[in-house]
Amino acid sequence: MATAQLNGISLYYEEHGEGEPLLLVAGLSSDSQSWLPVIEPLAAHYRLILPDNRMAGRTEPKTVETGIGVMADDVVALMDELGVDKAHIVGHSMGGAVSLDLAARYPERVEKLVILCSGPIRTARNISLVDTLVRQREEGVSDDTWFRSFFYWLFSPGFFEDEAAVGSAVEMAKTYPWRQPVEAMRKQQQAIAAYQAGDVITRIKAPTLGVAGGNDLMIPPEDMRAVLSGVVDFRFEVIDNAAHSIHWEAPEAVVEHVLSFLGK
Repeated sequence: MATAQLNGISLYYEEHGEGEPLLLVAGLSSDSQSWLPVIEPLAAHYRLILPDNRMAGRTEPKTVETGIGVMADDVVALMDELGVDKAHIVGHSMGGAVSLDLAARYPERVEKLVILCSGPIRTARNISLVDTLVRQREEGVSDDTWFRSFFYWLFSPGFFEDEAAVGSAVEMAKTYPWRQPVEAMRKQQQAIAAYQAGDVITRIKAPTLGVAGGNDLMIPPEDMRAVLSGVVDFRFEVIDNAAHSIHWEAPEAVVEHVLSFLGK
């Protein structure tokens, strides 16, 4: 657990394990702790580096500007700070867009790339969805109602069959000590809405694995495959019975795909 002073921010990050460096880039409103289900099995094989993106977790301040490209620059600056010339990169959701941008603009820094439930997909529905989720918080919707609404987009139908488990998950989310302030979530939402991927996909040279959740409502597998298929060296896997929070619903399968692809 440490912080690095870079690009005008104090960026919090964690390291676990030893070996080749493997960077994990979190999604919207998430931070390094969002990777908890996969940290231990991946750290058995790699030196994991888990940053809190600007606007999230313990990275400060939360008043600076941000963008997908800016967050990619932060990851590269952290690599420089840690003396990491090249690394494997895994990105989830918004973190996948950050990772794709990084791989396109800094190809010499990426060994292999894994994208989970993501892609440079700017659909009007998803832009409206995330804007609405932020607006609900801005307008004072109760935390309980808000998280239950958000979870609908993150988890498979089976998750909601156990009300006690849902209630426990809501309580954990409500009491998380580094929960993202709504103002910071708005800045990340604006970064997603403003991002123009351009020719990012065709510029990626690193071998790339896309892993989709069969139940993902936000980034359906067929949309993800279609957008990422332009990567020169691309393969694709679908984990059935998992939705957008794929590394929480199917951590063992995610780890298996990642390790197999990276060569472990």
